[in-house]
Amino acid sequence: MKNPHDKFFKETLTRRENAVSFFREYLPPETVSRLDWRTLKIARGSFVDPGLRERFSDIVYEIRAKGRLLLIYLLMEHQSTVDPWMPLRFLRYMTELWELWRKQNPKADKLPGIIPVLFCHGEDEWDVSVHFRDILEEPGLTGEFVPRFRYLLRDFSSSGDDEIRGTVMLRLFLTVMGKIFSPGLAEELERIMPLFAELSEKKTVMQYLDTVLRYIYHACDTVTPEDVETKLLQAIDEDRKGVLMTIAEQLRAEGEIKGRTEGEIKGEIKGEIKGEIKGKIELYQELVGSGLISRGMAEQKVADLMRKLEEVTKAADKKVPSKPLIH
Repeated sequence: MKNPHDKFFKETLTRRENAVSFFREYLPPETVSRLDWRTLKIARGSFVDPGLRERFSDIVYEIRAKGRLLLIYLLMEHQSTVDPWMPLRFLRYMTELWELWRKQNPKADKLPGIIPVLFCHGEDEWDVSVHFRDILEEPGLTGEFVPRFRYLLRDFSSSGDDEIRGTVMLRLFLTVMGKIFSPGLAEELERIMPLFAELSEKKTVMQYLDTVLRYIYHACDTVTPEDVETKLLQAIDEDRKGVLMTIAEQLRAEGEIKGRTEGEIKGEIKGEIKGEIKGKIELYQELVGSGLISRGMAEQKVADLMRKLEEVTKAADKKVPSKPLIH
């Protein structure tokens, strides 16, 4: 899985009820009280630089306050490196978002406000300034000429100080995200697994169970699928255990693929090609022996097959990734 953090993040926070719960719990109370939560919806997709999508994910939301449109730009950082230049990055993304909105609303005479929020769950506490002014040299001399803003930080890393609140699904998401880099995740599973029993809709439980298990499996090196499976079997209802075992079997199958090396994959490709070529060569030999084609024609066909073998083998070497298929 190319970016398990991004998939888990978007699977959870593109669900409207979870997004509303997250922002009502983690935006400043004075902001929460002035927003009309009935109007929240997902807006445009990503503004993250293509080269940074392994490290950042983002979602844009629209919401109204007293009838006026606002945008919430939620950016998730999912690596351990703390970035002191985050205010500059936010400024660029916000400008791009405004430019897009202006093109989509050419008759508007004002831009909507943007609330920038950073969701952090890396290994280290996010301990750099959230104010744009703090990345400027001598800000006192140029204060009236530069943007003045800050982004909202919500730090769910193991060393962060944000509590876990919200809907059941949101609490599952925040707890797993916050502990995914921690060696203590196995112990934390004891506490979070019973939350699955609180999810009321059976279909939702199974879908999200699959999402959580896949995220832990692909993003965590300290907990095995068997650890998660054992603790879940103790926590969920009898009628859901069959589905759990099906998911677990799928993950184990993926694990077998995950462990295959580049050399093994190349070997299989070449072996299959060579086997097919060999079979065709034997066929042409039989045709020559029975007098159905001339020896010269058979030799030409074999030569063509050998060239094809070389071409396909080279193409396979280029296309097969240098890393495992699932990582």
